[in-house]
Amino acid sequence: MQSPPRKIVATDNVDFRPVFATLRRYLPLLILTPLVVAGVIYGLSSRQASVYESVASIISVDNNAQNSLINNTLVTAPPLPPGAVERVMHSRSLVSDVGERLERSNLDPGIIQQIRSDLNRELATRSFTRFKVRALLDAQQRGVYEIRAQGETPEAARQLAETSVAALLAWDNARAKESVTRSRQSLQGQLQNLTARLAAVSDPLERQSLLAARGQVLQDLAQVSVLEAAATGTLTKVAEAEAPIAPISPRPLRNAVLAGLLSLLLVTMGVLVSDSLRRRVNGPEDLLHLGLPVLAQLPLVRRKQLAAGFLPASHSGPLYEGLGFLRINLQSLLGEGEGRRLVISSSYPGEGKSSLTAALAESLGMSGQKVLVLDADLRRPTQLKVWAPDRIGTHPLLGTDLTLPPANTMTEMFLRPAAAHATQVAHNVDLLPANVARNGGAGLLNQPAFRSSLDRWTQGYDYVLIDTPPMLGLPDTLAVAPHTDGVILVVESGKTRLADVERSLQNARVAGVRVLGIVLNKVARGADAYAYYGYGASAPLTAPTAGGPDIA
Repeated sequence: MQSPPRKIVATDNVDFRPVFATLRRYLPLLILTPLVVAGVIYGLSSRQASVYESVASIISVDNNAQNSLINNTLVTAPPLPPGAVERVMHSRSLVSDVGERLERSNLDPGIIQQIRSDLNRELATRSFTRFKVRALLDAQQRGVYEIRAQGETPEAARQLAETSVAALLAWDNARAKESVTRSRQSLQGQLQNLTARLAAVSDPLERQSLLAARGQVLQDLAQVSVLEAAATGTLTKVAEAEAPIAPISPRPLRNAVLAGLLSLLLVTMGVLVSDSLRRRVNGPEDLLHLGLPVLAQLPLVRRKQLAAGFLPASHSGPLYEGLGFLRINLQSLLGEGEGRRLVISSSYPGEGKSSLTAALAESLGMSGQKVLVLDADLRRPTQLKVWAPDRIGTHPLLGTDLTLPPANTMTEMFLRPAAAHATQVAHNVDLLPANVARNGGAGLLNQPAFRSSLDRWTQGYDYVLIDTPPMLGLPDTLAVAPHTDGVILVVESGKTRLADVERSLQNARVAGVRVLGIVLNKVARGADAYAYYGYGASAPLTAPTAGGPDIA
């Protein structure tokens, strides 16, 4: 019986390491920007005037729930619809009433004038801050209204809250008396009419009828006057406003923290968006579409591991293993032969091409290969600094005229090629150093005589490694590479932009230069990264005698 096929569940693993690497590169910006913004906001907030807030409370009651005796002796207003109190508080009539009540208070006239001006402006803009209404009601519109008033001083806030509540209660009572007042005015009109008719009537029977009607109107008028005096609204004051102790604004510390967090969020988003638009090489998977092999991945060397120099740091651990893979891959790619010439370059400075050149030369030398290193970066020569050959002498190259004074730098060798001397920097490794080019010396690499000089210098060596300037900085690499077996492009992980790598390869294709492969340098490794060499010896069997810092 055939078993059913197994169901394969695809899982999407989100790798946050590129995001963290991007944030780490911009860490100073991510720290300084929020601090500066928070400091500015704190200073501006500290200079703002203090604002105090006072709260008074009123309750909405249902007068219809009282007993019949009270209902017969009282006139109550109908219940308020939702939102009525807030609309009334922000009406022209109530704002005018509040201003008139404040004029009768003991507040400073300047503060009163400022409050009235703010209230009128808020009416025009429909944006209210001086006093606000907060309703805490049930489904029957019964509950508590909070009147929150703001002022320049604690007393101004308290007075504004009290006058606002007083004006609101007065409006509610006037609403309850409105129908009774109209009834009283109607009865008064009837009374005046009856009184005028009595004065004009002489018939005793008609006069008696008018007197009876007038007495009934007087009785109704007296009753309505009593009801008018007892009319009540649905709002009742619950809690008086108190003068606040501390201001509600400004709050410099809170504003600074919020502004700092907001700026941190915006800067982080900007950094991530900007970095995504300028895609960087974070791993070999980013280079697959280029169609070139990744010859090796060299780990990032920490600062404490560089105390004795870059070359001693490459004698063990993951860096030693990565250089071994690079050596084996190059030997497999180029095959057996003598005088293999390799150009090692990068897109921009600082990606580690010079250090890689020295470390690869040392690795090839330890494997029994005779290696010559040419420092062709005439504007920024660095090989002598990497090797630091203070205790190692020089010797003439093949075909050198020993009767001539030795030429020890690239510029002197171009001028006197027959007197070229190499500096021995390690076992099986010689170096042709460069001095800083002056007076057009950097153009020597573009001269036709360079190829013949290169052929003369490389006699008797298995590998010739040429350290050239960055490909996007100077054309020297494209001038040297056609006379070699190809270029090894060094790419710094997490920093070099993919577009720059593509530009370098495009320039190489246009110039007819062969690119052998890419070395991914300074690859960040986690704490759990595996290093097989860590289980073996702490140093190679044949260790070189010189070392220097990783400066390129």
